[in-house]
Amino acid sequence: MLSTLATNYQLLVELPAAQKFCALIGLPRLVPYWPALLAFAGLFQLLRLSSNTLSSLVFGEKFDSLTARQKYDWGVRVVSQVHAIVVVLLAIPIFFKQELIDDKLFGFDSYAAWVYTLRPSLQYYGASFIMFEASTIFLNMNWWMDKLGMTGSRLQLYNACTLLFLYLTVRLIFGVYMSYHLFADLDANGSSMPIALRYFYRIANYSIILLSYYWFYLMIAAVRKRFSPSKTSKAVKTE
Repeated sequence: MLSTLATNYQLLVELPAAQKFCALIGLPRLVPYWPALLAFAGLFQLLRLSSNTLSSLVFGEKFDSLTARQKYDWGVRVVSQVHAIVVVLLAIPIFFKQELIDDKLFGFDSYAAWVYTLRPSLQYYGASFIMFEASTIFLNMNWWMDKLGMTGSRLQLYNACTLLFLYLTVRLIFGVYMSYHLFADLDANGSSMPIALRYFYRIANYSIILLSYYWFYLMIAAVRKRFSPSKTSKAVKTE
């Protein structure tokens, strides 16, 4: 069965129309991966559409009482949750790919291309920013707890603490550390890269760093407000 799937996959890759289209949009390296890209897009869409039915069976009236907009957001977050878990686990091995360690700016690895990238540039550093999704897992859980009537519960407090810890370590510490090394590599070895692109990466990184610190401040404020002493009685009720 696996050999049949591999054969059919290769036939799709070798379609002349697909190769011409990838060349036309300037992504020739997408050719070996476009069937997987479409397959995952279809899989995630199927997951979103089926999540409401499954959630209704699992959570019953608590889910059924949500508005249509909230049910749609619920499905989107199910997709987000699955994607965050999968992509974080898949991104970890990229840090140990020797081809990318040796050339962190222009090194190319087919596994990294399969996971998240279309062009042979910054594959090593791209994985570090994929790790930001680790905090998304607990952010989604916080949203679900609100919708399931668990606002202010002890479980939500534990989840919030885990979210803040991951956000601090993955985004604000590890993310800034990797951005520093990215800038150093661009200065030392990025002369072959268009200067406009180098400045774009800098501006984008500075922007996300500043936004991350601002969001972290808002998250702390939200946690303090939600779990202040005045909320104690509500927390007891919802546990």
